[in-house]
Amino acid sequence: MNISKKGLTIALLASAAINLIVLGAVGGIAMAGRHHQSPPAKIQRTGPPAQFRFDPRTFIRALPETERRKAMASLKAAAGKHQEIHRASMLTKEDLARLLSAKQLDEAKIEAVLARVRDLDAQSQKLAQAIVLDILRDLDPETRRRVIQTASRIPKYRKKRTQGRKPQRRPQQP
Repeated sequence: MNISKKGLTIALLASAAINLIVLGAVGGIAMAGRHHQSPPAKIQRTGPPAQFRFDPRTFIRALPETERRKAMASLKAAAGKHQEIHRASMLTKEDLARLLSAKQLDEAKIEAVLARVRDLDAQSQKLAQAIVLDILRDLDPETRRRVIQTASRIPKYRKKRTQGRKPQRRPQQP
């Protein structure tokens, strides 16, 4: 049996085309099967919302006038310490950027600088939390609840998604 070069090329191309069609069909069936699976069951959460946000400016504005003055005084008193921590944090992050962009990575120095960044972040958070606690300590429970409720807000994208739904009641905590 004598097959010409042109006939062999056509047979090879036809075989490749058939193989691609079969592979495409198998892949399509496999992907369609994944698409039609039922979504996982939703988990009911009973705790606080996952996206709790605390806005310091809203917190200060929500305070009664006398407490707002006290809060501003304590913020001014802590400003120097906060600036010191912030300045050290910025310089440390600049050092980190320099170490990370060097030709040769010195992992020991990078780890030490990262530890310093984490320490400075923790100091900053501790200072801010202490100020908020100090302000809240002098408030009566009802005012404290109202201020926290005002200062903690649901992100805007969550508000749009939940509009029109009935609010879900959370079980009372004992």
